[in-house]
Amino acid sequence: MDLKSKVSLVTGSTTGIGEASARAFAKAGATVMLHGRNEERGRAVLAEIEKTGATADLVIGDVADPAFCQSLVDQTVERFGRLDVLVNNAGILPEGNASDTSDETWMSCMQVNLNAVFFLSRAAIAPMAATGGGAIVNLSSEWGLNGEQGFVAYCTSKGAVMQMTRCMALDHAAQGIRVNAVCPGEIHTQMVDEWLASKGGDPAESLAELAAGIPMRRVARPEEVAACVLFLASDHARYMCGSLV
Repeated sequence: MDLKSKVSLVTGSTTGIGEASARAFAKAGATVMLHGRNEERGRAVLAEIEKTGATADLVIGDVADPAFCQSLVDQTVERFGRLDVLVNNAGILPEGNASDTSDETWMSCMQVNLNAVFFLSRAAIAPMAATGGGAIVNLSSEWGLNGEQGFVAYCTSKGAVMQMTRCMALDHAAQGIRVNAVCPGEIHTQMVDEWLASKGGDPAESLAELAAGIPMRRVARPEEVAACVLFLASDHARYMCGSLV
């Protein structure tokens, strides 16, 4: 896929699906704005991408802050002159049922997993429309559709992202802005590794237990999800809008 001349912003791109997506965009020729909260890790990813000859930069900050969301989009446009692709990937995975979930945990989950998607997407509309359109790809989850025991905040946030995707797709298609979402299941990311580690026991055995419930009998790699993200951002998906894949 050829994304030359395209400018992409990928949130949470210092690890996991976000990092894999940023690398995929760079390989396809896109200019990439990286984002994360860990500057050391972000600088390492940036250096690796720049070694390939791709143009990239990095902004450190917390998407839980609405003002930062606007600033992140503004900095991308100021640095590279336009914004063609926004990937709303940053997210957290709090565990707990309703009784176990504190006010702070609930609000934090919604701020990062849901509110940030809205604020970043809202900020991206004007610069995308000004250059004839663009693509927004949201990272939801199959848990947003089917639910999962003991993850009420996370599942609720991801379900809301699905509905936001549908609504924004309807609202902004006429401006040439396509909004779609990827809804992966279990992916072998650092976030999943940390969650499994918190459970105790053998991490490899825990990962195998996750894989046992998947038809292909393995947990997906971040690069496999990134391929879907890249497709939805590309002209190959130019007639896909409001899709949940």
